[in-house]
Amino acid sequence: MNSGKIKSLSRAAVLVWCCLAAASGQTQDNSQNALLNGSFRFRHVAVQLVDANFDPTDITASYGTIMFDGAGNYTIAGTSIDPSVQSGVPVPLNVTATYAIGSNGSGYLTNPLYPNDPNALIYGAVSQGIFAGSSTESQNDGNTLDDIFVAIPVGSGATASTFTGNYQTGLLDFTNSGSAAVKNALFELSPSSGTFGPVTLNGQAANQTDRNGNTLSLLQSITGATYSFPGDGSVTLTIPLATSVTSTNALFASGSKTLFQSADGNFILGWTAGGYDIFFGVKALAIPATDSITGGLYFTTALEDIPGSGVGTDSYYGSTKLFGDSVGDGIVHQRVNSPQGPSFDYGTDDLVPLNSDGTAGPDFNLYDYIFGDGGKAYVAIGTSGFFSLHVGLQAPTFSGSGVFLNPTGIVNAASDQPVTASLAPGELITLYGSGLSSVTMSAPGPGFPTTLGGVTVSIDSTPCPIYYVSPGQMAVIVPYEVALNQTGLANIQVSNNGTLSNIVQMYLSDSAPGSFSQNLEGIGLAAAEHAATGLPVTGANPAQSGEYISLYMTGLGTVSPTITDGAPGPSTTLSYSDIFNTGNLSVYFTDYTIGGSSVMGTIQYAGLAPYLTGVYQMNVQVPTGGLGTGDDVYVEFVTDAAVVNQIQIPYGTSRLKATGAARPAFAGKASAIKSRRLQGTTPATHRVIRGGLQATKSNN
Repeated sequence: MNSGKIKSLSRAAVLVWCCLAAASGQTQDNSQNALLNGSFRFRHVAVQLVDANFDPTDITASYGTIMFDGAGNYTIAGTSIDPSVQSGVPVPLNVTATYAIGSNGSGYLTNPLYPNDPNALIYGAVSQGIFAGSSTESQNDGNTLDDIFVAIPVGSGATASTFTGNYQTGLLDFTNSGSAAVKNALFELSPSSGTFGPVTLNGQAANQTDRNGNTLSLLQSITGATYSFPGDGSVTLTIPLATSVTSTNALFASGSKTLFQSADGNFILGWTAGGYDIFFGVKALAIPATDSITGGLYFTTALEDIPGSGVGTDSYYGSTKLFGDSVGDGIVHQRVNSPQGPSFDYGTDDLVPLNSDGTAGPDFNLYDYIFGDGGKAYVAIGTSGFFSLHVGLQAPTFSGSGVFLNPTGIVNAASDQPVTASLAPGELITLYGSGLSSVTMSAPGPGFPTTLGGVTVSIDSTPCPIYYVSPGQMAVIVPYEVALNQTGLANIQVSNNGTLSNIVQMYLSDSAPGSFSQNLEGIGLAAAEHAATGLPVTGANPAQSGEYISLYMTGLGTVSPTITDGAPGPSTTLSYSDIFNTGNLSVYFTDYTIGGSSVMGTIQYAGLAPYLTGVYQMNVQVPTGGLGTGDDVYVEFVTDAAVVNQIQIPYGTSRLKATGAARPAFAGKASAIKSRRLQGTTPATHRVIRGGLQATKSNN
């Protein structure tokens, strides 16, 4: 190991980054089932078959009434269309099934298309009364099921007195149940006395390209659109063709459409009864937007496709943490489902700078956004040949008395990946809440105890090693014993001198890689060292071609040889990460400034950092080509269960530059990130399957 010695990061630096930044049989948390109660209207668009490019060739579109009883049961009276079922003639969809919503609003619905398949559950979250989600674990069956499901509470339904104001709306339409003419658009609906003001659509359509085959950005205007109230609580829209547009080229197809308004008037949900579209809108801004309105956590879901690219369709649910700062910093988690392979956790940074009219983008994921009133929700669509409808609902702010563990306040201590991301054995995590401790203190080391200041933390009744406690924040290690838990669910609870907190449930995986960053926020420049010297990698002392650098991480899972929970990494016989030992760990260096091509690095060592507790170390060789000198280069970690791409290293020429402040919006990242996020993923070899069940669909 002479080319890259296994060196230990200074303990003081790790402690700063950490604190400032085997039971089985668990069942899904259903403590907030009452969040879904009463009459809702839903739209469900589901890709069922794909072609050789993984583009949709058969889609099922469903809609109707879903009645939730507030106790975990629902009944659907609806309609479904599918070209492969009775030649696309609408058929009744009548289903009685179950749901479970946990303490932070996340959970699942039994999929109404496959009510007997535990792998087809629609995972998502409830916020502001809306449930939105996707069947992210359906690849456990080996079948295609990429979808988006949205349900809104309707109360007594829309009326002339309630259907007022402006709605910022996103549309996704798989015309003719395929991708050849898929389209998406953003537009504003402004109802007034039975008519809409001019409807200006900004979007794209797969059948409208330039001479080089590039998808065109389209601007279309509709005048004369009207609406009426048929008496069943819905709104019927009558949409004429846009000016100088044919029916083949229209972004918003002409004809009759059905729309429902949420009981609070803040959201709309609509569709074409015989079509394969969905449109969702949020109440428009009442005053000009400021950066701060976006600050917070958003629960997200999307269905998307990149036709003809070989990437094809995917869908996800997840969450995005936006900082609410002037540059639009954000950290994204998506639980991605794709017909190309097993579901996985995808993490990235983002830039979503907000304009005064509530618009933003395109961001790193090629989305154009528009935020609703107060930033409480947004809709987004894909751009540049990437077709998507992406829904974001700002999560509630939780508080409680006594010893209170914030249900959305458990994150990877290095990457700050938000609450929908999975936990891994051995991962250092940060917990937020109130009354968590009566003192503020850190473990004296070298190991971490399971009791600190009278505080204990358990995951599935197994004690967690504790690094840091304070009344509002803690840092603990996920016990290695959770690897034995095959339910994919982990229950976390704090005890402050015998007083127990609420229980918060998280998902489990075999890996959740996160690299510590210099700015303590999980983004920007990595906390990296030159392996040969131990000096920090900085703009003034950047990484060089062919050298080894050391990255300090958490979330690389179980190790061999094993160690006792809370013990420091051994310095003689090194403990290697098992995902590295089994060939399920890769690292890519990507320079988006020069086009986004990725070059694989050579990992020399990945395992526990000697002498440190709760910290992993990766020694990796910087590629000898494909990177631009003087650039900040992204470092992407790919395992059998996760892809994380949110930290950078300065490469090549020495220079002075800001670290962790305003980050450049690399033009190449938006287009490259969609295709890159699937690269290197392989079928799981020892990854926990959510729900712990395997099944075969009998009706797919």
